[in-house]
Amino acid sequence: MLRNAIGKRYADALSKSITDARNLDGVLWSLQSFCSAFEAQPDLVRFFAHPGIPQENKAQMVQTLCDQLKAGDAVRSMILLLTERKKILFLRSIANYFEKVSDERLNQVRVTVSATRELANDQVNHLRDALGRILNKKIIIETRVDNTLIGGVTLQVGDTVADASIRNRLSILKQAIEKEEVV
Repeated sequence: MLRNAIGKRYADALSKSITDARNLDGVLWSLQSFCSAFEAQPDLVRFFAHPGIPQENKAQMVQTLCDQLKAGDAVRSMILLLTERKKILFLRSIANYFEKVSDERLNQVRVTVSATRELANDQVNHLRDALGRILNKKIIIETRVDNTLIGGVTLQVGDTVADASIRNRLSILKQAIEKEEVV
């Protein structure tokens, strides 16, 4: 609960500090790059969480990471502020909320499409166009191959899942048959 409140507060503040919406994607990419670095290097988490390491050393590490990731000034300031306030460990939550805030500002929606095989470009484009017309937003599609599906696809738009897979249809059929047997 606290993680969500902190993530939302800092993500909102970061979003408001960026006046040109065209810069939101770059900021999001930088935040996600930082998160990936933290997840790939558990020593970084311990470094920033350790109370015995001087603040100057942590600030220098932030500067080095920002230089390596080519992070902009907004992200650099945010990471330095998080380090100073001992909130750097909330970075994943902040990045997740920032993605939502920036998508809202850019009038776009992220959709995850899972299928049994890689979808062709024309299928993805057709789906993007259809969803764009329905939702009246720019659609960003991420495709995944899900070997547990027998056939069909599943779409996840935010918290909503549309399951048009054969596995789901068989599950519904099984439930209907079981209800008939009980009656």
